[in-house]
Amino acid sequence: MAAQEIAGTPVVAIGENRRFTWRRTLSQHPSMVFGLVILGILITVAIIGPIIIQTDPLNTNPTSSRQAPSAEFIFGTDESGRDIFSRVIYAIGLNLMLAAIIAFNATIIGVSLAIVAGYLGGGIDQFVMRIVDVLMAFPGFLLAVGLTVLLGNNVRTVILALSVAYAPVAIRVVRAQVLALRNSQFIQASQAIGTPAWEIMLYHILPHTTSILLAQTTLFLAWSVLDIAGLSFIGLGIQPPTPELGAMAAQGAEQMVSGRWWMSVFPGATILLMALSFTLIGDGLRDILDPRQSR
Repeated sequence: MAAQEIAGTPVVAIGENRRFTWRRTLSQHPSMVFGLVILGILITVAIIGPIIIQTDPLNTNPTSSRQAPSAEFIFGTDESGRDIFSRVIYAIGLNLMLAAIIAFNATIIGVSLAIVAGYLGGGIDQFVMRIVDVLMAFPGFLLAVGLTVLLGNNVRTVILALSVAYAPVAIRVVRAQVLALRNSQFIQASQAIGTPAWEIMLYHILPHTTSILLAQTTLFLAWSVLDIAGLSFIGLGIQPPTPELGAMAAQGAEQMVSGRWWMSVFPGATILLMALSFTLIGDGLRDILDPRQSR
């Protein structure tokens, strides 16, 4: 039977070409594949781990405190006798969820303001960019620290502080793309036929920013993982006894001088793996989606 054709190209051939393109793309970016594998493992652990592990991460047992890794306690126990392995399992899910929320918020805020400011221009653009200049005058983590101290250290404040700290980066990146698109022929054609501004921004400009947004959002995830842990490490993030990787590493750091390395090494290594996976994926996406890299 002859293969069904679309515009003279067999459907089967189209599918094979797409699969070949993705295989070739991934083969050219092995570091991205490595990042995807690590992230896949972490997500699987975060979903399945709490179902399999029956140990309560908040359960204390003073008689088992500060025990080194063993068959009973794979990652050892902390100063309160809590199982570090179960706490790391639960903390992976918490840190991934917070990082995803922060990256999503920063991206939505950034792309919304960037498209409006870049397309409309004038006073609106000047106002938005002056705010961006003020916010970017401070390092992102330092800005988050200041907002957390001002508003109080809780989960909502951490999300708000880091979202505000990252949004200016997204605004600058997307606005540059919008300015390049604003004077393009298809935008001018839409304006000539009376298309409303909101429709042009939503249906014509926004789709052309998705590639750079995808890469930038992935980097936001990497930054979020490190900054969430950093805030908790200095006592401004999620507070014990909630299982959070930065707080666990901070508690374990106090025991390093006593030779109890496992209390901070395992949470710290998990933070490193999470940040590494998002960084590798983000770098790979940036190379793939950057038009200058296309051939």
